[in-house]
Amino acid sequence: MAEKLVPVVCPWCSVGCRFYAVSVNGYIRKIEFDYDHPTVNRGKLCPKGVASYQFINSPQRLKKPLKRVGERGEGKFKEISWDEAYRIIAEKIKEIKETYGPEAIAFLASEKITFEENYLVHKLSKALGTNNLDFPGRYCQYSNSPARTAIFGSSAATNPFEDVEKAELIVIWGHNPAETAPVFFGQYIEKAILDNGAEMVVIDPRSTRGHKYASLHIKPYPGTDLAIALAMLNVVISEELYDKEFVQERTVGFKDLKEAVKDYTPEWAEKVSGVPSEDIRKVARLIAGKKTALFVNEGMNQHVNGFELALAIANLIAITGNIGKEGVWSGVFPGAQCGFCAAMSGIAPNKLPTGKLVTDDAARAEVERLWGFEIPDWVGLDLTNMIKEMGAKIRMMYIVGGNIAKSAPNSRWVREQLKKLEFLVVQDIFLTETAEYADIVLPAATWFEKTGTAISAERRVQRTYKAAEAPGEAKPDWLIMVELAKELGLGEFFKYEHPDEILREINSVIPLFKGATPEYLAEHPEGCFFPCSEPGEGTKVLFKSAFKTSDGKAHLQPVKWREPPEMPDEEYPLWLTNFRLVGHWHTMTMSEKSPSLEKRWPDEYVMINPIDAEKYGIRNGDLVKVETRRGSVLVKAEVTEHVREGVIAMPWHWQMNFLTLNETHEKTKMAELKAVAARISRVEE
Repeated sequence: MAEKLVPVVCPWCSVGCRFYAVSVNGYIRKIEFDYDHPTVNRGKLCPKGVASYQFINSPQRLKKPLKRVGERGEGKFKEISWDEAYRIIAEKIKEIKETYGPEAIAFLASEKITFEENYLVHKLSKALGTNNLDFPGRYCQYSNSPARTAIFGSSAATNPFEDVEKAELIVIWGHNPAETAPVFFGQYIEKAILDNGAEMVVIDPRSTRGHKYASLHIKPYPGTDLAIALAMLNVVISEELYDKEFVQERTVGFKDLKEAVKDYTPEWAEKVSGVPSEDIRKVARLIAGKKTALFVNEGMNQHVNGFELALAIANLIAITGNIGKEGVWSGVFPGAQCGFCAAMSGIAPNKLPTGKLVTDDAARAEVERLWGFEIPDWVGLDLTNMIKEMGAKIRMMYIVGGNIAKSAPNSRWVREQLKKLEFLVVQDIFLTETAEYADIVLPAATWFEKTGTAISAERRVQRTYKAAEAPGEAKPDWLIMVELAKELGLGEFFKYEHPDEILREINSVIPLFKGATPEYLAEHPEGCFFPCSEPGEGTKVLFKSAFKTSDGKAHLQPVKWREPPEMPDEEYPLWLTNFRLVGHWHTMTMSEKSPSLEKRWPDEYVMINPIDAEKYGIRNGDLVKVETRRGSVLVKAEVTEHVREGVIAMPWHWQMNFLTLNETHEKTKMAELKAVAARISRVEE
């Protein structure tokens, strides 16, 4: 049979790399690099990209709908037909609506499905009368996103990746792109440093793969980055290093910010964070004096004080004028490849697909006109509160491509909460830890087995194409939504036969994507940058002349110190934090089913500084018990200077969330995933 080269956007991180899947008779034989394509990866791929299609051939793929026959959490199921699965789900939805009202139903969308599919999850939830809608990105960017929105009116990345090469200073703060986005790191950050002479600063309690390029590596205790950011604001303002013209013309609130940070000196921050005051001063002066590309991710986001930290960093970006011009970069850098697919389709408990609030009568009426049905006007529950309210306010959940039993903090508690639901539907490609608690499991097609739209971290909108046939009776997520809607009597609102039809509706409903038509994206594989109001009229650099606020100015926000919710003490004397590995992704739903990745990165471990290892009698390779107030896990020890004294660190893909704290920020509902008190001890094997 003849080979077909099918263009595909990589299904892992949000860099948006492209390659060709070599397809024969609906089966992917291999991949080929696309060296000529004018997009981000320039023909390069990371280990996950090279192994990107392996998981789709796993014998553990879900192939038929399943119905639970045992106790919830035991993972015992029997196969049923699609007709029976739809009937059971529809009957249960109607029963719960009649008994408790639509507010007892919650939906969880996903960063791992397409833009079109997230849009349909949103539309179906509204059609059923519920605003209990969220996605696992709640635990990814929900510190940085609302903070940047408060200051700039938008959280999106300000510049295309190509501008990173023009930066004079690279600041990597709580981010590890050398492992989580290796192609981006190599194609843009390394080029800025090695070819163009940019300086680099890393702020992280752990040494990462990219720190070798750093002229300065600041190692704060986990959860104390806020003190450093406040002290940097103090330095820039007190030494009058801020961009006076920019502050005068394009910001408001500078006086209040100045007052708020006046006592947060570098000497104060040194006592809190353990970082020398002179290092804090040096970095603040560098940011104020150079065109800066500043990258943050989960290491900054996943804290209860992450919102305050994100506000402080956004303030710092604004007052130094590192925004709205070439050679700078800042913004949200989603973890999974389609975080923007969920966020930009309005997946949130208070949003419409247009991004406006459900409580905005005029905005709601406009979407009702376009969709043809009424939309509830109340603010729903976010993921954090959905979990808390399982069995109480929330009686049923419909989870698409999410594995909260492993990804949400305090996993043991989450699994107990899942048992309280009256009905749970999980739509996924494998029987995940979360699917084991489901009443009905629906087999979904993978990224390679459907056509759709992806949106990368630089706001690039691209089309990805079907290269393989799904196994057994597995179906694309969009088609499952359409068929279920028909079973629910909502078919008149879901008359789609191809993803192109869904995207055309998105073009008419969401103004930011009016120009990202299926026809334009098919003719232009490089895609377009949103906002793209007309085909070919994308926006590469945001905020050149005005911000997305009511008056067009950046609204600087006063920020105060807020300590982490749990600090080391005599009983639990160490800080425990987590990190990601280049060869695994999130809860390993896909990566542990990819043989080449599983072979190279087979086990979890804990990093411990040699000084701490000697103190606790631990040698490299020893089996150790890591404990917090939530539980304990057994892992091998890696004694290394790559983590600072007083801190231990584990990759989060395995059991880490059995140890984390589910206390959350009152505004963002972000949990504490990166800084908890712990202890460690050697275990006799």
